[in-house]
Amino acid sequence: MEKILTISVAAYNAEKDIARCLDSMVNTSIANQLDIVVVNDGSNDNTLYIAEDYEKKYPGIVRVINKKNGGHGSTINASIKVAEGKYYKIVDSDDWVDAEGIEKLVSELKLTNVDLVLNPYHEINAKTLQRNNLVKPFTTKINIGKVYVTNNVEDIVIYMHSTTFKTSIVKKMGPIIDEKCFYVDMEYTVFPLKYVDTYICLGFPVYQYLLGTTSQSMNKNSLISRRDQHLRVTKRIIDYYEDNKESMNQGIREMVLRRVRLALLNQYKIYFNLSGKVSKKELVSFDNWVRERSSDVYVGPEGRFMGIVRMNRRTRFFIFNAIVKAMKITHMEPEL
Repeated sequence: MEKILTISVAAYNAEKDIARCLDSMVNTSIANQLDIVVVNDGSNDNTLYIAEDYEKKYPGIVRVINKKNGGHGSTINASIKVAEGKYYKIVDSDDWVDAEGIEKLVSELKLTNVDLVLNPYHEINAKTLQRNNLVKPFTTKINIGKVYVTNNVEDIVIYMHSTTFKTSIVKKMGPIIDEKCFYVDMEYTVFPLKYVDTYICLGFPVYQYLLGTTSQSMNKNSLISRRDQHLRVTKRIIDYYEDNKESMNQGIREMVLRRVRLALLNQYKIYFNLSGKVSKKELVSFDNWVRERSSDVYVGPEGRFMGIVRMNRRTRFFIFNAIVKAMKITHMEPEL
């Protein structure tokens, strides 16, 4: 049967989670229309053996790529090269899909030919496994099920968990995602967009995103300890915007800029969660770099936090330490 959807599953030391992830896909009525590519990223636990067991039980549905550790980006690059489905989606091994949602999605993908499909997704409490929140990448201004061209992208925000790209689009992008680096979902949601001409928004959720584990890359402590990697990816997508904005239509340019500005905001939040001279030094260096590299990005998104950044800019960050102490920031928002 024709493969409608390739699902790339990045798996590193995922022996506790990967069965739940794969069961959510193979135990559906449309399993034989899925091309599930599990990329074992050099795990040193039983992840590979579990994945190969699914490959044996579900031949023609589950495939396993076993490779040396290269980070999340390397798993995306590897699966893009072998993707056989009409469409392509990423699901991390500690997350899963809603059975009804994935069945409805595949039904929609069989009938459409758009370049990008957007769905809401659920945030799941890691302690209770209850659904905390339904995140929508679009507003009520969008007509559900209507095909739009990309010169009309009002209020669209691209999240990895909400996106399904046409496979031909990600193959045009190619295996260019950063390797041995966290936070590359920002690259994945930005780099293919210049090839997108049409999109559709669907009203039902598919992705179930587990939030609240201490090992997650978006955990506040992880963000602080890996801030150099977040900085690396943030700078790369800012460079990408500046280097490609003239070749993008107005709508795609706005979509990319909105996504890049949100990455910028999170980079500032990392610095505001630090303290002392190191934080201020890194913050001022980054702020100066952005100002020189991209006046468009430098504006940042609207909101209270960016307002505080702008106030600091006016004082050349003289009041930075006082503001951080007064705000008592204790929460780092997940990547937007």
